[in-house]
Amino acid sequence: MSRGFYSLASGMLTQQRKIDISSNNIANMNTPGYKKEQAVTTTFGELFINKYKQNGIYNEATPINNVSLIHTVVENNTFHSQGTLEETGRTLDFAIMGPGFFSVDVNNQIMYTRNGSFNIDDEGYMVLEGSGRVQGEFGEIYLGTDKFEFAEDGSIVVEDEVVDRIAVYDFADYNALNKYGPGMYTSDEDPELIDYPRVVNQTIERSNVNMTEEFTGILASQRSLQTASQAFKIYDMINEKAVTEIGKVE
Repeated sequence: MSRGFYSLASGMLTQQRKIDISSNNIANMNTPGYKKEQAVTTTFGELFINKYKQNGIYNEATPINNVSLIHTVVENNTFHSQGTLEETGRTLDFAIMGPGFFSVDVNNQIMYTRNGSFNIDDEGYMVLEGSGRVQGEFGEIYLGTDKFEFAEDGSIVVEDEVVDRIAVYDFADYNALNKYGPGMYTSDEDPELIDYPRVVNQTIERSNVNMTEEFTGILASQRSLQTASQAFKIYDMINEKAVTEIGKVE
């Protein structure tokens, strides 16, 4: 098969993957604490292009360039830059200023998130809706009421008594984080508890998705797909002529 088919097919798959990632970013643009992703592409199956020169009975090859047959997405890169902080006036909304993650117990597995839009469950514990109970320095945070005071270091005060402090963890290497769902991460490495985190109450962190950048990327990928589709048709016509016409004997 023509090498062009491989290049076009891999290119189309790569562009479609980029569109899928950008579409997912846009879909989660209003998810508090969501961090945008970007496709990381690479090439493999490289061929070296050589210039040959006759030297006696031997051909001398001098490398002048190389070309790859395949261009593909190898992973999704997550951008952990700070999103915009937005005041909501809602008592159970929290945002981290600077590095760090809240921790949530999801089915007996600790996960990490920047989403601080919390609620109180039927038993009086602070929860991230649809995920699990928020963790404090002493375990699950029991409030029993939405009437509480909050200090910037994460301490929660109910009836003049500190019941717990929202735990904020950080990682030495964010590449150790494994994405579990929108804005949720797991890790095989132990995080470090931040002693003096900056947590803001009645505020949430918006996603760091830039709508203009995502739409621009989608349009560029769609144009590439259209170009590759047209090139496919040309290759198909050439191959058809090669089979039906070039081999004919007059």
